Amino acid sequence: MLTLFLVEELSNSDVIEVDGDEAHHAIKVLRTEISEQILISDGKGVWVRAEVVEIGKKSFSAKVLERGFDAPRTPKLVVVQGLPKSDRVKEAIEILVESGVDLIIPWEAERSISKWQKDSLAKWQSAAFAATKQSRRFRAPEIVEQISLRELIEIESESTAIIAMHESAATKLSKIISSNFANLSEIIVVIGPEGGLSDNEVESFKGAGAHIAALGPEVFRSAHAGGAALSAISALIGRW
Repeated sequence: MLTLFLVEELSNSDVIEVDGDEAHHAIKVLRTEISEQILISDGKGVWVRAEVVEIGKKSFSAKVLERGFDAPRTPKLVVVQGLPKSDRVKEAIEILVESGVDLIIPWEAERSISKWQKDSLAKWQSAAFAATKQSRRFRAPEIVEQISLRELIEIESESTAIIAMHESAATKLSKIISSNFANLSEIIVVIGPEGGLSDNEVESFKGAGAHIAALGPEVFRSAHAGGAALSAISALIGRW
């Protein structure tokens, strides 16, 4: 499988020059060689397959062999992730990115142990950037600043479904999701922190018309639950 490099902008030139951290990684870490084929993307869907033709000390150039565009998929898959423990953040983001998430919204829930810091967004985005490359995605997921419960429950609309995952829910996810969900504009999955959703949060979601669902008899870690839910949803709506 070809290695993917992400750049801010992908020109229409027949030869693409890559510098900065991506070039350093290619030259010093991966030991990329002349004539090696690679993938380059702007993380917004535009991509090229190219052949390395020149390697410098701090940059390399590659001749474009093929161009393509990965269009946004619908419905948009959104995960509202209750802040996990600090040592689990990277793991949670990696799993979500590998599972096809389009947008990650951090959420400081009532039982969140970790707190959202000034540098948290940059750290989450950095983890998502690395996971995007690792999973060979041409569209990087968006990560925004944390959201409040009030803001979250106001998202509900006719073209959007909110599904809050709760280990004590009486209804399985497979009983809620049908092929008709593929016609929605967004499916929003809410994942609580390690302590789970509070009773107050569950009632707030119910009052807003959200679905309260269980993944199964096993209890997932907060960092793993989002990926499991996205995988199940992708299969149930026919994306997988």
